[in-house]
Amino acid sequence: MGPKQKIAFAVGVSVFGTIIIMAIVSVIPGMFIPLRYFGVGIFCSGSISTPVCVLLVRQGEENRRLRHELELRVAELARLAQIDGLTGLLSRNAFFDAADQVHGQPDNWYLLIDIDHFKRFNDDHGHQTGDVVLHAVATAISEALRSTDLCGRLGGEEFAACLIDCDEDQAERRAELVRISIQSLRVRAPTGGTVRVTASIGLSASDPTRPIEASLHLADLAMYAAKTGGRNQVRRAA
Repeated sequence: MGPKQKIAFAVGVSVFGTIIIMAIVSVIPGMFIPLRYFGVGIFCSGSISTPVCVLLVRQGEENRRLRHELELRVAELARLAQIDGLTGLLSRNAFFDAADQVHGQPDNWYLLIDIDHFKRFNDDHGHQTGDVVLHAVATAISEALRSTDLCGRLGGEEFAACLIDCDEDQAERRAELVRISIQSLRVRAPTGGTVRVTASIGLSASDPTRPIEASLHLADLAMYAAKTGGRNQVRRAA
């Protein structure tokens, strides 16, 4: 029901109520109300109730609009809390929350991805270039993974992914695809020129009997092995 219909309905109820009350009073002995006074009652009731109903309906509509805006703001804040603002991936906490929901399933694998020599991008080209690289790497990771996989930014230049329901060969191929996708990037620096990006990746099988952090720690050790082994490679945890 629209605002005009609400106002008309409320005024109608007021007028109808006035007529009913006057009719009831009129049948009481000694309280007869001449018919011509019914028109006066209807006019007064309509004159008084119309502006009041208009005010109340407008206030109600404004309250509903404000409540709707508040709900949208709350939903947006909740979404922003789940998403890393720079990369568009899951935030650290959101990634752990999402991974925790599937950690008990068998055949999951974790990737820990760290951009090689990231400090050089900031030192040589400025922090704005570093931000562009982070966003480009996040996009490359997302495109290399399946829609069912999880991916988040843990902080700085470090990313994590959870490969859901895949065997060892599939996990290794997926990790290699992520590495190649990052290696293929040619990022245009805001200051001019193009920078190339590589990443070192650690791969570990999920252990549902232990916390997520244990599996990610193994992936972290494998990632550091990839760093010390020459970078731009995938290492699987022992």
